[in-house]
Amino acid sequence: MEPILIEKSQWPELRDLYANDRTNLTGFDLIEYFLNYIPLSTTESIKIYTTDTDWRTHGSYILIHYLENKAYIYMNTIKGTPEDLGKLLNSLKLKVFHLICGYEERFKPLVEAYWLNLGQDLINLEHQGAIVYHLPSTEIPSWKPSLSTSCKVAYITSNHAELVDKHWAYRSADSITMIRGFMENNLAVGVFDNQGEPLAWCLRSPHGSLSNLHVLSSHRRMGLGSLAVRFMANEIKLKGSEVLATVVPENEGSQKMFEKLGFNNINKLYWAVIPCTL
Repeated sequence: MEPILIEKSQWPELRDLYANDRTNLTGFDLIEYFLNYIPLSTTESIKIYTTDTDWRTHGSYILIHYLENKAYIYMNTIKGTPEDLGKLLNSLKLKVFHLICGYEERFKPLVEAYWLNLGQDLINLEHQGAIVYHLPSTEIPSWKPSLSTSCKVAYITSNHAELVDKHWAYRSADSITMIRGFMENNLAVGVFDNQGEPLAWCLRSPHGSLSNLHVLSSHRRMGLGSLAVRFMANEIKLKGSEVLATVVPENEGSQKMFEKLGFNNINKLYWAVIPCTL
C-alpha cells in the first residue's frame, strides 16, 4: 500500500467525520488538538496518512506526531477495516522508537500483526490498557468557587511543566517536552495555595481525556484532586466537548474518585511501545 498524505487544509474534513461521537478518544477532539497544535521546535512535525483517496467515506487515518526522536501514533477508522490500517502502518516503515496510543480492542490484532512484521516475538508485546471514564454533561454542575480560603483553582501554565513532569508516573528523560506541549496547547488546571504554589493539577491529553492528575503527598485526602477535576469538567463542557478520563486498571484510588464524581466506565483503550528498528 502506498500511503496517501492528508494535507493540513483537509484535516477539518477528517475531523468532522467523527463529530457524531465525541466520546471517541481517537476522533474529533484528537484531530482538533493537532489541527491547532503549535510545535515547540523545528524538529517537531505532525503528519496524517490514509489508505486511499476515498478517505472521506471511510475516515481511515494514521496520525504521526514526531517529538524528541520518538513518534506517537494515533489511528482510527469509521467504515474501513483494521486490515487496511495495518497495511498502512506497515507501509510507513517507521524506524524510530514509537508508541501506538489509545487504540481500541478491535485494533489489537492489527498491532500484533504489525509487531510480528517487525520481526518481534509476540510474547514480548504488551497491550497496556486503560479504562475510559465519561462524565455526562447533565452531571456537570456550573462551576462554583471553593468556600476554602486556603487555596484557589485556576489555569496552570507551562512555567510549572518541570514540576508536573517530575511527578508523572511515566516520566522519561525527554518527557518534559511532551508535558509542556500538553500545557501550552490544551486546558491545564492547578489548585494553588495562597502563595501561588501548585498543590494539585490536572491536564488534558491530545485525546481530550483528563491526564496527569496529581496531588502533592502533603495535601492528599483534602479533596484537591476532585476540585481540579470539577473545574476542568466545567471548562471542557463550556467548550462543547465531552468530559473523559483514562485510568490504568491498577489505580483503584482514581477509579473510585471518578466514579464518586459521576463518571461512568464506557470503554477500554490500549497503548503499545514499539522499539527502534534501525
